[in-house]
Amino acid sequence: MGRQIRLLTGLFLRSLFGFNEFRFTGDKKKKSRYLLMGAAWLMVVFMLVSYVCGASYGLIVAGAGELAVAMPVVCVSVIIFFFTMIKAGPVLFDNRAFEKQIALPVELRAIIVSRFLSMYLTNLLLTMLVMIPGMAVYGLMEEPGIVFYLYGLAGSLFVPLLPLTAASVAGALIAGIGSRWKQKNLAMILLTMVLVCGILVGSFGMSDGISRMDEGALEEMLLQITPALKAGVRRIYLPALWLSGAMVEGRFSQLLLFATVPLGGFVIFLEILRPFYTKICSLLGESAAGNRKNLSLKALKEKSFLRSMTERELRHYFSSVVYVTNTMVGAMMMVILAVGTAVMGKEAIDGLLGVEGIAERTIPVLLGMLPAMMPLTACSISMEGKQWWMMQTFPVSEKALARSKVLADLLVVFPFYLVSELALLIALKPDMGDVVSLVTVPAAYILFSARLGLAINRRFPVFDWENETRAVKQSTSVFLTVLAGMISGAVPMAVLLGASGIPAGAVYGVTIGVLALVTAILEWKEL
Repeated sequence: MGRQIRLLTGLFLRSLFGFNEFRFTGDKKKKSRYLLMGAAWLMVVFMLVSYVCGASYGLIVAGAGELAVAMPVVCVSVIIFFFTMIKAGPVLFDNRAFEKQIALPVELRAIIVSRFLSMYLTNLLLTMLVMIPGMAVYGLMEEPGIVFYLYGLAGSLFVPLLPLTAASVAGALIAGIGSRWKQKNLAMILLTMVLVCGILVGSFGMSDGISRMDEGALEEMLLQITPALKAGVRRIYLPALWLSGAMVEGRFSQLLLFATVPLGGFVIFLEILRPFYTKICSLLGESAAGNRKNLSLKALKEKSFLRSMTERELRHYFSSVVYVTNTMVGAMMMVILAVGTAVMGKEAIDGLLGVEGIAERTIPVLLGMLPAMMPLTACSISMEGKQWWMMQTFPVSEKALARSKVLADLLVVFPFYLVSELALLIALKPDMGDVVSLVTVPAAYILFSARLGLAINRRFPVFDWENETRAVKQSTSVFLTVLAGMISGAVPMAVLLGASGIPAGAVYGVTIGVLALVTAILEWKEL
């Protein structure tokens, strides 16, 4: 079975991020695009490593050297759990790939393990990018023995395992429950969104609790920073202290405990899932087939082309669990941010972001940046897959086709935008100037991101995917759109926070003008 697992896992990894296409394609333009993507990733890696090194240095200087090991474990585990939970179901229960694999002479257990292992290896890379810099900083400043590095490297191999298993359990439960409903995809989307929303609200509440500590409490915590932070880590993720204890104090028993618990959890999860795996894949496959049938162009009634294609785009969107759950998180965070601010006040945002007075000047930009980082259009062309060539044969302009995708994006985001605006306007009762900024800045970001995402996806499409996860989460266009959304928000926020002498209204005006200009250029030039 070991050989089967290696072969199945290798097939997935070789297709990851278009590696095989880059390796074998003779198209110089495609190679250039992949090289550009590689350069962008290197920049992100540099920023991540710099942040980890800075945070580790700060903890050691503050007298909490042990936590320079534990905190990276906590952070990377939370990130892995959150993002894996969103994609675990679609990856684990991808019926199209399952039908091909089950026809081969391979064991069912090998298929399940290979899919889990594929997620594990991709997240192991993230783990190493976080753990190794932290270990290096600690090693240079504290000069530990060789055991520190040996236990650290060994323990890092197990860091992704527990959050991956927990996220897979959540994904399996959502898929299992959803497969019993008549509207299976809708059920899975709703269940996933409820869980994601619960996690976001819980995180917001924890941050608000910190922001509400009085000055005396904060000073007391700083005097006893190590015990305070240890208590926080123990409540959030106890296994992180097992690994830090093993590395810093050389306790092999702690390392053994850190390795055994995740492995045991995964084995139990595998044995419980195996009897139900085939049935869940089959039921979800039937649902997908029904959704594809509903997307047939013949089923469209005689309507205007724009309306018909927009309706088709929306049906396509809500038929894919991974598509919805990965692109709606930003809009959901916008609502949570707005409602949280309205209920608990602007001070809650200050506590959440760790900067005093940040909410007063940056709420409009924050509201717009969140949904702008992952618009539907960032992968809407890629999601057509091999059907895209059919779309090119329609006796209509590409302009109308593109506008249908942009309109679908706006229709999905608009309810979240409306709820966010109403919550803030009713609760905060801002003056007319603040009303204008609260309404127009997020709207400008939403329009900009919808158009920009489509333009980027047009240049970096992915049509040869077997699993929707690659089109939604592992494509160049998605990465560049997320990066562009972050930069578009980071620049005005940096000005708002760093240049307090500049009126916020002036920054908002320039931001709206730039976003509107870029949107207009893309509309005119690209189509």
